Amino acid sequence: MSEDKATEARRGLMSSLKGKAKEVAGAVTGNDSLTAEGQLQQTEAKAQREANTQQAIADAERTEAQQALTKEQRAASQERQQVVAQANASEAQARQQAQQQAQAAEKASERQALVDQTLAEQQADQRTREASIESAQQLREAQQSEQQAKIGHAQAESSADAAERAAERARADARQLDADAGLA
Repeated sequence: MSEDKATEARRGLMSSLKGKAKEVAGAVTGNDSLTAEGQLQQTEAKAQREANTQQAIADAERTEAQQALTKEQRAASQERQQVVAQANASEAQARQQAQQQAQAAEKASERQALVDQTLAEQQADQRTREASIESAQQLREAQQSEQQAKIGHAQAESSADAAERAAERARADARQLDADAGLA
């Protein structure tokens, strides 16, 4: 708990205790105004505690959402790296296979070598295209996953902002109660 939160908690407790003391003193002395003031002060203290609780929840939700986004971004980054590594490996394997096929074609007759080499290059190009298509698909999926994580983060932040606004409204209500009590 930060120093500000601890200070707010102490003030709330002191306000509640003062309110209870006024209420009891008013009841003992028969002073209805003092009793009502004590009850109002206790109500204000309760409203402040609730506002502090809502603020703490909003802060926790914001932290949790940020951690979730960071985790999703790391996962998306790792997935992207894996896709790139797989694409590089597929391309290297395709090149290696093409070279092997080309060497085998050179051993055959010149005419057959030309036919074999052309066939091998076409197959290598096809595998490279297929590997590129597969890599592009995996990259799109990784980007979609990252986008979904960002959307989830934005929703969590929106929820945290709403909770923070509710806490601010509760504090404003508590201040209004305090101000109204000063008029009574």
